[in-house]
Amino acid sequence: MFLKKIFSPLSSLSIRLRLAIIFVFIFGATTIVFNMFLFKAMIDTLQQDFDDALFNYSVDVSEGIEIGIKGDLSFPPLRLDHGKILPFPLGTALIQVRHSSGAVLARVGNFGDFNPPYKKDFERIWKGEEATYRTINKVSNIPSAEADSYRLISFPLDNAAKPQLLLQIAVPMTLLETQVRQRLTLLQIGIPLVLIIATFGGMFFSTRALKPLKNMIQTAKEIKATELSKRVPVPNAKDEIRELTLTMNDMLDRIEQSFQSQERFVADASHQLLTPLTIMRGELELLQKTEKKDIDGFIKSSLQEVDNLADIVQEMLLLSRVDAGIGALNLQDLALDEVVFETLPRAERLANSKGIKLKFDINNESGGDRKMIRGDNDLLQNLIFNIIENAIKYSPNNEIVTITLNWKAESSELVIQDNGPGINEDQLPYIFDRFSRGSKIETRVKGFGLGLAIAQKIAILHNTKIKAENRPGHGAQFSIEIKNI
Repeated sequence: MFLKKIFSPLSSLSIRLRLAIIFVFIFGATTIVFNMFLFKAMIDTLQQDFDDALFNYSVDVSEGIEIGIKGDLSFPPLRLDHGKILPFPLGTALIQVRHSSGAVLARVGNFGDFNPPYKKDFERIWKGEEATYRTINKVSNIPSAEADSYRLISFPLDNAAKPQLLLQIAVPMTLLETQVRQRLTLLQIGIPLVLIIATFGGMFFSTRALKPLKNMIQTAKEIKATELSKRVPVPNAKDEIRELTLTMNDMLDRIEQSFQSQERFVADASHQLLTPLTIMRGELELLQKTEKKDIDGFIKSSLQEVDNLADIVQEMLLLSRVDAGIGALNLQDLALDEVVFETLPRAERLANSKGIKLKFDINNESGGDRKMIRGDNDLLQNLIFNIIENAIKYSPNNEIVTITLNWKAESSELVIQDNGPGINEDQLPYIFDRFSRGSKIETRVKGFGLGLAIAQKIAILHNTKIKAENRPGHGAQFSIEIKNI
């Protein structure tokens, strides 16, 4: 939710700019967090080195202090070794020896009003600590303070189980403060500079990365309805942009095929509609030159052509409904055998005109109850009728068309077999195309070549497999397989 609020204002920007901003944001946040931990670790290391040097100095100073045999508190003057190289100036160190009672036994340096704390230091040393350290940030009581802060060490002088004497040394942290300021200044300048470089780098690389996408956009703009054969250039890199390019080219293939199919459909439909209109025009012109007693024959022929036109228009309307997709379906639970029984009377009228018998068998391969399917009853009847009608048309007179329903465990299969001449092998791939008529005797069979195309469309809408093949010997076989529910 937090990141969504951050990145939501970026939605109106270009992808290139969004990628650059997101890259800089992630890189900058990571860099800043990393440098914060690095800076903290560096400060701790410098502090530890400073404390180690201060501890060694305290040991050197403690070795120059003499304590009487009887524990008397008389001391010779403290000696300082000015030859040592330490991270603090020796001449400005404040040194004192303090008793657990609070009494200051000796001092070196100008303490002024500065009175180092000591009680908690005694307690910590009595608990076993080797020495204690404090940072004194309030330096206004120290005359001529040379730094903004001092480091104070409290070191036991006597070796008793409970030491009573502390050596306290306060030194200015000038060098440490300088090192911290220098590194902080480096980070304050370096991080913005790195982020500026990262911004330009992000813009450059995002531009390079999106260049194939820009080429895709430019190519897609240039593709017109008359130039659907163009394709988007495929980049060499095996990445998501290549996958997007291949997907777009596949889509263009489908669009081109769809356009070609529509063009063929319009051309074929025009031809199919033009034929009966031409016949009607010729007969009407002939009627004008003929005696009126022959008018009944002309009317009968014209009505037949009108029926042909109506059949073509009806099938084209059905195709348009099927092309509308699944939203136009009236889906319900159906028994496939009942759908077949409802279709048979319509098919029998056509079969009787050729003396063909329809034989319907049910084969329950699963051995269970009757299987149910889900689909549009009217469209499924059209699918089955068109296949049966095709079998009747291409079967010789007085033959048998066999319809077999196979109930399987997962699906129901309807197999329709005829005893016709079969389908030319070179026409099998196109048998379900619109206005395709692939039989060897197609010129002698009445039809428009839309029935199987409609059947295929209905089958696709119902996620159903439909297959056409030649039977051994002679005849064709169509199988329709639809999933059970």
